[in-house]
Amino acid sequence: MIAVELREIKESEIEKVKELRDYAFRVPASGGEDDFNYWVQNARRLGLFYGEHLLAQVLTYPLSVSILGERFSMGGIAYVASFPEFRNGGLITRLMTESLVRMRDAGQLVSYLSPFSIPFYRRFGYEVFTEKVELEIPSHALPDMGTVPGRVMRLTSKDGTGISVVRELYNRLALTKKSGMMMRDDAWWLRLARRGYTKEIAVYCDMNGVTMGYMLFTLDAEVFKVHEMVTLNYEAEKGLWRFIGTHGMMVDRVVAKNVGALRDVALAFPSPDFKKREILDFMMRIVDVEAFLSKYRFEWTDNALYLQVEDEMAPWNEGVFEIRGSFVKRVESTKEPVLAITIQALGQMLMGFARPRDLVHYEKAQGSDITVEAWEKAIPHVRSDFYDAF
Repeated sequence: MIAVELREIKESEIEKVKELRDYAFRVPASGGEDDFNYWVQNARRLGLFYGEHLLAQVLTYPLSVSILGERFSMGGIAYVASFPEFRNGGLITRLMTESLVRMRDAGQLVSYLSPFSIPFYRRFGYEVFTEKVELEIPSHALPDMGTVPGRVMRLTSKDGTGISVVRELYNRLALTKKSGMMMRDDAWWLRLARRGYTKEIAVYCDMNGVTMGYMLFTLDAEVFKVHEMVTLNYEAEKGLWRFIGTHGMMVDRVVAKNVGALRDVALAFPSPDFKKREILDFMMRIVDVEAFLSKYRFEWTDNALYLQVEDEMAPWNEGVFEIRGSFVKRVESTKEPVLAITIQALGQMLMGFARPRDLVHYEKAQGSDITVEAWEKAIPHVRSDFYDAF
């Protein structure tokens, strides 16, 4: 194998990043070059070089997410690529390993990525943490959601008031209803605008004029595309679906994403007999276990909990941790009952994707019945979700 140098990619070398991006992914950046330029300039850019030739790269975006109402700094991994002739040489492993070290040094406690292969990124400690469903409904099959007492107003992204309402409702969802959602700052909302997601906005107001939900959508030829729907109650959800139904004569079908999981569809629709596609499109991992546990909002528990973590890619995470509320410390050993768990399953458990007893059932974790029951009480019942992409 040729001798290569691992280093940060200079700003003057960003064109090399684009060349590798274009060769490896073969599709244009979905937000356009302006959007790509902003994020690549603000990313941590790691590359492996042979002389001046870039062989492989990993970008890490400085982002943040909400987990149980707390803001966690997150490293968003993007544009992981190498030229084909240098694959299977361990280049990506070197870059991913160094990325974890630098994320830890930067205080990024979690990391997200969109995988081209789920098994490939499991090797680096990542695991699926959210399930989505994409709906495709012919216009003639749009469900009758009944009547609602409120009304829907249609806005656009040019309306500053409309955007402020949408942002406030999104933040309420992210901080109180879900775990793992992006904390969207001005730069991220601008990114959504560049992609056209905020071009059309519909908001639902109840009979008292209080805004209880919104939907971001576009009309693309004869397709009504729902990019996301955020509602604080079922009344708002029904009202927005009724609004979609008023377009039945204008479009052939409705394609909707970020409207809930499959179980939500089963509960919400009187007749959910339309095409549904389940999607597992994002993975996460905990970068620094001790710091993450110290910030995590456990439910109240009578006794200390003990966790034994396995993490081959990040040895600083391996070992036994004692947890007493918000007090967390690493211990050499303990005679107390321990939940033994991989870093992948730990992320799923703490994000709310899987319960402790499920992880034990599928042999992702090991512990006695009493230990598992203690962890069941300690982990809040909040489901994970993620509406964004990078």
